[in-house]
Amino acid sequence: MTLLELRELTVGVIADETERELVRELSFDLDQGRTLCVVGESGSGKTVTALSIIRLLEFVAPVFTRGEISVDGVDLTRLSADEMRAYRGPRIGMIFQEALDSLNPSQRVGKQLIEAYRRPGSLPRQAARKGTPLHREAEAKARGLLKEVGLTDTDRVLSLYPHQMSGGMQQRVMIALALMADPSLLIADEPTTALDVTTQAEILTLFDRVRRDHGTACVFITHDMGVAAQVADRIAVMYRGELVELGSTEDILHSPKHPYTKALLDCVPQLGVSRRDGFPTISEALLEAAMNGESAVATETRSLSRPKSRETDEGTALVIDSVSKVYGRRGRFSLSREPEVHAVKDVSLEIAPGEFFGLVGESGSGKTTLGRLVSALETPTEGTIAFGEHRCTPSGLEGDERAFRRRAQLIFQDPQSSLDPRHTAARIIAEPLRELTGLRGAELDRRVTELIDEVGLPSDTAKKLPSQLSGGQRQRVSIARAIAAEPDLIVADEPTSALDVSVQGQVMNLLLDLRRTRALSFLFITHNLSLVLSVADRVGVMYRGELIEIGEPDEIRLHARHEYTRRLLAANPELPAHPHTGVRNP
Repeated sequence: MTLLELRELTVGVIADETERELVRELSFDLDQGRTLCVVGESGSGKTVTALSIIRLLEFVAPVFTRGEISVDGVDLTRLSADEMRAYRGPRIGMIFQEALDSLNPSQRVGKQLIEAYRRPGSLPRQAARKGTPLHREAEAKARGLLKEVGLTDTDRVLSLYPHQMSGGMQQRVMIALALMADPSLLIADEPTTALDVTTQAEILTLFDRVRRDHGTACVFITHDMGVAAQVADRIAVMYRGELVELGSTEDILHSPKHPYTKALLDCVPQLGVSRRDGFPTISEALLEAAMNGESAVATETRSLSRPKSRETDEGTALVIDSVSKVYGRRGRFSLSREPEVHAVKDVSLEIAPGEFFGLVGESGSGKTTLGRLVSALETPTEGTIAFGEHRCTPSGLEGDERAFRRRAQLIFQDPQSSLDPRHTAARIIAEPLRELTGLRGAELDRRVTELIDEVGLPSDTAKKLPSQLSGGQRQRVSIARAIAAEPDLIVADEPTSALDVSVQGQVMNLLLDLRRTRALSFLFITHNLSLVLSVADRVGVMYRGELIEIGEPDEIRLHARHEYTRRLLAANPELPAHPHTGVRNP
């Protein structure tokens, strides 16, 4: 039975009395109890489509809509605001991409869940007041759903604020929140994007089970083809606001027809496929040619430069010797009752000059803390970190800090929050040059221009603010800032975690190219196992603060020694073989 139908849907915004189309003539349908994955890059129209179905887009922008959005035969585009309110929650539930941003930070989880409860037939604004039968009914429903999504300590969870939960817990609460009113249609907008592979696997398994148990239809938005392969009955591929391909999961993954679909599949990192010489990327020119029937190839493999020879000695290697980091350690006379948190436990590691070392593990494993220790943004509780003549001990950084900052730089996970929103890209890149190298005037401007060109950004980027750039462009600005002072070591903390697969390939090609042309060493922190095993020279696995395993990619993949590493590999979402490319997973 068909639940959702989109017919010739066109959605756009009105700016300066002109219309700009964001989604054009989109048509698809979805049956009760089935899952449709909508995939595509940022800007393809995925989220616009989701927000248009539930009619939330009209609250944030002046929009126009043409065509039909029907749920059980009712065209939602023709409903008034009050009539539409009755559909949100009871008929259509929404799981947003950023759970922490979507949950109310000032309310406890219990209050938010109870507030979302609607008894069948009740008025849209009829809330459950404390002490009433409706409130007790809502609380019982909330407890049942929390248990269903794997949060069995319901008393504690109901009393928590959103910021007191891990990312996985927040996402589980979001799923429970969306199900409080028993919707027949669930829309999930990138619900696993920033989660590590084990948490992602748990959420996807939970999501599929809950969907089946409740008989809920789902529109699942993602840019991860591996995720789509795991949860979808059908896949819709969007490109520049248009639906370019729609079919069963098996047909899309094994026999894609459209050049863009083939290009997306080619860009996905896979276990056992080395990408040390570069990732395929989607070339707009080749893609347009393929769509016009001029070529069957929609991707290009970038030929990276050969390694640059540079005189190095053993003193440039990074040496981590028995390093531990404890937060909340109490002094002799401390009255604090907060428990100590052992973020890093007795880690020892050496990274050679020019080595690309990958560090993987789930959230809370200590990866980022170790990266901050190496970058001297934190001091170890025990042990030493040596980088050339520089040493970081529990007493702090020994030696010239300015000289250390020139040699070791950090690329942060989220460029949106790590770039000053008030400064242009040129000023952001110029700051380390001015502070660490002393460049001024025309020489400074010339060097900034060179760096913008080196990271593959257009020249007009220099005058733009971070908010005027795409996610991939912001990350390139972050990389340009990191390499500005010509460091020997880059600590890259999840630099591709929120990027589309094609943009991820572009950023990785840039990092690999910089490694070769500048002979950089990398400590590359990520939760993307397929990615790190395809590019790293060696890989380390962290678990609960400990470095439990180190080895070359094939050694880790084929002969993992630790049970946790094997669990990571099992949880990693993988594509089936690609007949159109000849690539086979081992």
